[in-house]
Amino acid sequence: MTKRYRNLIGHITSPVTMRQAYRLTAQGKRLTAGYLHFKEEDALNLDRLAVEMADGSYQPGAPHEFYILDPKRRLITALPFRDRVAQQALCLVIGPIIDRALLPRAFACRKGKGTHAGVVALQSDLRRLEKRGAVSVLKTDFSRYFASIERATLWNLIEAKISCRATLKLIEAMVPRAGIGISIGSLTSQVFANLYTGATLDRHLQQTLGEDYWYRYMDDLVVLGHSSGHLRAVKASIESFAAGQLGLRFSKWSIAPATRGINFLGYRIWSTHKLLRRDSVVRARRKIAAYRAAGDGDRLRTFLGAWLGHAGWADSANLIRSLGMAAIEGQSHEFL
Repeated sequence: MTKRYRNLIGHITSPVTMRQAYRLTAQGKRLTAGYLHFKEEDALNLDRLAVEMADGSYQPGAPHEFYILDPKRRLITALPFRDRVAQQALCLVIGPIIDRALLPRAFACRKGKGTHAGVVALQSDLRRLEKRGAVSVLKTDFSRYFASIERATLWNLIEAKISCRATLKLIEAMVPRAGIGISIGSLTSQVFANLYTGATLDRHLQQTLGEDYWYRYMDDLVVLGHSSGHLRAVKASIESFAAGQLGLRFSKWSIAPATRGINFLGYRIWSTHKLLRRDSVVRARRKIAAYRAAGDGDRLRTFLGAWLGHAGWADSANLIRSLGMAAIEGQSHEFL
């Protein structure tokens, strides 16, 4: 029987949790107007916020919405600083509870997981499988994943884990029960989107279909197998399950030999090596050229710090040299 957690609201709104949530939310935000306004009376603001969260009177403020290209056009919802603190406090307590409902091969937004762990796991299994014969790859991607999540189904999953009425009321203020879709850009959306497929589709793959070699990062899914015919049957099963149980549909899918390289989490992966995806390299070249042309050294250093960390997990020494940078072993990257 699935364990349901009660009496959580006291932990969520405790001074220790609220202060930790405040510190985590403030990271990288200390020059924003929202943080500076909250900081003027932060102790009082935290106390008021905790009381509202506990007694059921909490209501989030109006978000700031904008679009990004990453590489698809996505609508991002940026919450006021106060609401990000509230979400952080909630997720500090319910995040580990929901994480225990997920299987090890779900890699998105989880402590000890992430993109690089997913890539390492996939490549390691690919090496093992190729010793037994040729490997085929099923790759799927769901269309408008966050926008397609059926909230009634999501709430059934939430209530299967949490029975604390005050906590459920707090969650409802952030994620209404009715309608379809959850916003991109909030912490609760990451946690609940993980739960949505992690407690359903992942279990269908592993427990019902008996697949051992699958890897999911939010809406991106890869399954390895020795038979393309078998993978077609897997694709048909998960497509039917996702549409019927979750209201999700594929935007694209493919089955191909692993020798062509597996596009996953920003890399092209073979058993012997990894390369960055071509579109990632193209975008990097454009940004580097634009920042250099504008003489914007600060933004160039910020971008390269993140991008070179990503590139460092691939076989990218020649690429880095071609971009006008030299990787100095044991030190940070320098610009030539």
